[in-house]
Amino acid sequence: MLNKPSRSLTKIIIIKVFPVIAFLVAGFLLVSYGSMYFQNNKVANVNTKAETILFYNANCPHCQKVYPKIFWHHVLNFKNESSQIQTINVQNTNNKHYIAEFAIQSTPTFMKTTNINQRLVSTNSQQINRFITGGH
Repeated sequence: MLNKPSRSLTKIIIIKVFPVIAFLVAGFLLVSYGSMYFQNNKVANVNTKAETILFYNANCPHCQKVYPKIFWHHVLNFKNESSQIQTINVQNTNNKHYIAEFAIQSTPTFMKTTNINQRLVSTNSQQINRFITGGH
C-alpha cells in the first residue's frame, strides 16, 4: 500500500509538471532565437538613447552564442532605455548599409552610440559586460 502514493506522485509529476517545465525551457530558448532571426530585420535608424549597439549576423555561430544573453539583458532592462542594447541583424538586406556606414568588419560587434570608434568584437561574457557597463 505504501508504494501506491509514491507511484501516484511520480505519475502526477511526469504527466503534469514535466510538460510545464519542458514548455518553459523551450519557450526560454525559442523566444531569443525568434528574436534573433525575425525581430531585427529592418532597423530604420540607430537608437541614440541606447548606449550600445550589437551588430550581428543571425547565421554566425559566434553571434548565436552571444545573442541570447543580450536578448535577456534587454528584457531585464526594458524600463531603463539607456541600459538597453540595440540589436541590428546585418545579414538582412534591409540592414546591410550599416556594414559600410559603421565599417563593421566582423560579427558580433558591439559599438557605443556616443563614440562609434569604441567597439568590442568578442563572445566573452566578462568582456561584454565590462563594455556594456562602461568598464572597458
